[in-house]
Amino acid sequence: MRVLRIAHSSLTPALRQRERAFARLYPDVELEVLTTQRWREAEMDVEATGDDLFPVRTARTYLSKHIQLFAYDPRPIVKALRQHQPHLIDLGHEPYSVACAEVLTLCSWFAPQAAIVMQTNQNILHNYPPPFNWLEQRAFGRVAAAYACSETVCEVLRAKGFDKPAPIVTFGVDTEAFRPPAGGRKRSSGPLTIGFVGRMLPGKGLNVLAGALAKMSAEAWRLLVVGDGPEREGFERQLSESGLRDRAEFTGAIDFALVPEYFHQLDVMVIPTETTKRIREQFGRVIVEAMASGVPVIGSTCGAIPEVIGDAGLLFTEGDADALACALRQSLSDEVLRERLSLAGLARVEQYSWERVAEKTYELYQQVVRTRTESIRHPSVELAA
Repeated sequence: MRVLRIAHSSLTPALRQRERAFARLYPDVELEVLTTQRWREAEMDVEATGDDLFPVRTARTYLSKHIQLFAYDPRPIVKALRQHQPHLIDLGHEPYSVACAEVLTLCSWFAPQAAIVMQTNQNILHNYPPPFNWLEQRAFGRVAAAYACSETVCEVLRAKGFDKPAPIVTFGVDTEAFRPPAGGRKRSSGPLTIGFVGRMLPGKGLNVLAGALAKMSAEAWRLLVVGDGPEREGFERQLSESGLRDRAEFTGAIDFALVPEYFHQLDVMVIPTETTKRIREQFGRVIVEAMASGVPVIGSTCGAIPEVIGDAGLLFTEGDADALACALRQSLSDEVLRERLSLAGLARVEQYSWERVAEKTYELYQQVVRTRTESIRHPSVELAA
């Protein structure tokens, strides 16, 4: 089987963990990856690099820096389609995006026999204006299947009228990089550390976290914030107004390879995302990274957070600073609870390893290619939903 993966953010080996796990598990599959020459990920500009497990092609981007509005230089895509002659194309773009429309057109011209699967992460139901609603329905008609990172994404797909297979293939975690510290977590005599890891964007619930911490000002704790973004200034201001700024450490934007070490400094991690018109937590990759690191997680009820956490963490009603403060007090004051949640997270995260994600991906590829082959031989055959 020859597979071409096209995704704007598959720039480096660290950002290609699913593809790398797939290549290790299934060396009989001829995999190639096409990505952008550079992109901004987690508030950092990232340049594309090669890979030791499969060929990587790059394409310049045009029109826009917005993830849904940019277009690729078509020449590298055409070259990949002609030279690699893929049986299956795995497209990592939303169905209403300009890049998706461009790639589907090029595939129709240069690889009409290839099956196409689409990775989608949109979990807020939007009715887009023309031409984006037309592009979306065109994509639904062209692809053989879509795969989603969570059940909330599947719900939106079905609400949009997508009636083809749509299995859940989650994001994953590198359980070799993210793991408890060797020799166990060393406890200091100082206060326990609460962590926030991720981009500091509107809707990420930083105002809720600030409100919860203000209610705990009389208690001992410190805060470690790993990441950066436009909401940092406002969050720091809220902490200062509550007299808590000196308890917080901000790392700013850091290289992804450095993130695992910061989890070793945490006693509990908070993901306080709130639902807005633009944000509803699609998955929460930091959740599985924390679990793999043995760090207990406290998450809001936003989007897919409860689905990912399961019974391996504490949940609070999104937007409720009182409830978050209560969950933080409960976890910080109860060492037995923290240990139980840590062990539960380590057990649960096995289903999110990149190897397990690669296995689910391969199952989908096999089903789609097999049915595509049968439909060419017998045009009446359709892929079972």
